[in-house]
Amino acid sequence: MTKVACITCICALLTGCGDRLAEIRDAASGINSAANSAASAVSRDVHAMRAIDINYQDTSFTVNDLFKTILRDIRWDYDLEKNELHVRGTWQPPLFSDQPWDGDMKEKLAEAGFVTVTCKFIDDKIDSKHTNVILTYNEEILLQENGEEALHHLYDTYLLP
Repeated sequence: MTKVACITCICALLTGCGDRLAEIRDAASGINSAANSAASAVSRDVHAMRAIDINYQDTSFTVNDLFKTILRDIRWDYDLEKNELHVRGTWQPPLFSDQPWDGDMKEKLAEAGFVTVTCKFIDDKIDSKHTNVILTYNEEILLQENGEEALHHLYDTYLLP
């Protein structure tokens, strides 16, 4: 009788372990699925757009170089129908350093100030007329620039020493 009870207990424990292993396997599969989904969220079109060369003031750099230098925590999206690249990142100096913000505001912007840039492409070049840059903090627009001035401001910020 003791042997039967021991075997029953061992079987019950192993059955519980089997269920736990199945849960772990399902969780790992979910993590892998989420990682694959996140990796594919940046489409090949975005990768192609990021690799486009920009020539400005005798300097050559890529779209990727530009935004990786002037923003943090970047998210990329490409709208194939409109041929627009949407870049969103956290503000960091020296972008818009000409603004009269005090140190406290700069700290707040560095934590939760978001810059959204929309660039339209024509023949693998950014169309300066259709460039839009918006800086928001707490969902309030602090600064908005459009057109050639906005694009050149981004380029000039990139080129700062």
